[in-house]
Amino acid sequence: MNLTSKQPPYLHWLQDECFYSLCSRQHIFMGSQSQEETLNFLFGDSATAFAHDFPKNLNLLNERARSCWGSPDNIICEHTISPIFFPFQSPENIQKLKLALSGPQLGSLKYKLGLVTGRFGGAHPLKACLKCMTADTSAYGSTYWHLSHQIPGVTTCPIHGFLLLESTENRQWSRGYQWLLPDENALVSTSQTALSPATSTALQTMSKSAIALCKMGITTRFDPNTVALVYKEAFSKLGASQQAREAAADCFAQRCSELQPYPPFTALPCSRRCAIGFISQMTRKPRGYCHPLKHLTLISWLFGRLESFVDAYQQAAKDLHVLDDSHCQKLVLAQTVDEQLPQAERQTGAPRPKKIRNELKDKILNAMLTGASKKEVCSRFEVSISTVNRLLRLNPLCCQQFINNRYLEKCAEQREVWCSTVNQMPNASANKIKKLVPKVYAWLYRNDRTWLMSQTSALPSGRSGNHVAVDWDARDENLCVLIKQMLETSASGFKKIRKRDLYQLVPSLFCSLEQKSHYSKTRRLLSEIPH
Repeated sequence: MNLTSKQPPYLHWLQDECFYSLCSRQHIFMGSQSQEETLNFLFGDSATAFAHDFPKNLNLLNERARSCWGSPDNIICEHTISPIFFPFQSPENIQKLKLALSGPQLGSLKYKLGLVTGRFGGAHPLKACLKCMTADTSAYGSTYWHLSHQIPGVTTCPIHGFLLLESTENRQWSRGYQWLLPDENALVSTSQTALSPATSTALQTMSKSAIALCKMGITTRFDPNTVALVYKEAFSKLGASQQAREAAADCFAQRCSELQPYPPFTALPCSRRCAIGFISQMTRKPRGYCHPLKHLTLISWLFGRLESFVDAYQQAAKDLHVLDDSHCQKLVLAQTVDEQLPQAERQTGAPRPKKIRNELKDKILNAMLTGASKKEVCSRFEVSISTVNRLLRLNPLCCQQFINNRYLEKCAEQREVWCSTVNQMPNASANKIKKLVPKVYAWLYRNDRTWLMSQTSALPSGRSGNHVAVDWDARDENLCVLIKQMLETSASGFKKIRKRDLYQLVPSLFCSLEQKSHYSKTRRLLSEIPH
């Protein structure tokens, strides 16, 4: 029955339900004929698209829906996956993210959330638990999408502990967006092998931490510099020696290897070298935008539980605050004592210049202009480096000449090293010479680039060339064979093979078909398979 013309009532939230699930239930309840009909009913005619993970146009939600479901801010914070990204973002960025979700364009939203560079992927497939579906059908008469299942990093059900199944709908390689509820026929497992006890424990720990972080994101913010300090302090407790650091990296890589087979953890480091790089990135001064799963992976291994990390963070923030207060008190005390002194004895903040005779001044300046370094001048005339620097500041012409002389000397020295290396390896490319003397190349690139470019242009390119032609026919044939094999091996598991099922079975198929002028045999084979 179509109720759209009779102002149908709005459904209420179910426990742990995401916004997309509520819209899908509303769509089914109204008996809408098309996806666009429900979209226009909820958001108006100007809304043309919808995403289940980051819904946009929330400001266009009609008034009756808002009065029943809540404000856009309430929906974002309590019924979408967005809050998991909030704790490691600044308040300004969080506000921008909310404005993006409320408006018609997401803009650079995914980049600022770390989805573009985080290597955890920007796709968030719909997930469900079969046990939860059975319980929901018994309790509410319908299945629905649980918000806790959709959170990035949640791979196991927090209630039943089973591995979540992923939906084949609303994916990059599936048909356009649809309003739908969990259906066992459209759910597939991310792994065909049984979980080992260690892997199961690791996945459950990550899932619980991700859910806790998402709930925490509404009210909690972590300062990136303090977070890096907490990580560094935790690693220092594992040992400062090279052997201890390598052992820690091996242990971390082992933990990552337990998670790595399961999306979205497929890009985690599983070797010592990659683990050291990962740890180094997380313990240095933060740069750019970082995906929260990077933090959770490290936190779950270092601290075991998210709560333990929060305790360590709060203690570090408290220590830094006490240190800052102590420093401010010392400054105030010094200023107070200084104000009590006579005017002649007060510290002005700048050291008093030493008195040196004009004859000594001339000797120092002449020595520096004839090639002596500052260190040599200090040793020869028994003066401090600050005296030499002050003397140069008071004589700007001499200072500039000294700088020019030092530059020419350094330039000649670096050029000589470069030319000597090139003479020793006349057939080496510029890139190979650069790797042999990286510091020399860096100095010349910054300070003598014109000369360096003229030298590198005369060197061999080092490119061997690529004369391999792509055999598209062979690729087409191999892809056809692979599809036929999957059809034969999977026929027993599917009542009726559909094209979108093949995209799940053959991950490379979707990307291959983007080559419009190739894979003709594959396209003919797919045309025989029903959609």
